[in-house]
Amino acid sequence: MKILLIDDNKEITEVVSYFLENIGISCTVLQDGKEGVEMIKNHNDYDLILLDIAMPYFSGFDVLDELKKEDIIKSRNIMIFTASTVDEKKIYAYGVKGLIRKPISIDDLQEAVERFKP
Repeated sequence: MKILLIDDNKEITEVVSYFLENIGISCTVLQDGKEGVEMIKNHNDYDLILLDIAMPYFSGFDVLDELKKEDIIKSRNIMIFTASTVDEKKIYAYGVKGLIRKPISIDDLQEAVERFKP
């Protein structure tokens, strides 16, 4: 299984990627939303994309807007991964497949992994 984690918080990405790799899951980490858009557009082999909403310069909503414009959002398994208060109706209207709240619960992360495991 391959996961793409897009989040600007280095401490969180280190913990999450360490956990995932220890259970045999490949995890690519990007800390920039624009890089995330390019990776998603050019690589469709990620089983799950975890996307933070609150990132500087190019937010998770900017990422979702770009992917919606390209009409590729619905073909990807994207879950919002955030500590921010978000309007769940708004994020699900984009076509995302779920929401994981920070601080991260290992149970929530494992449930997401199992849900999208090929």
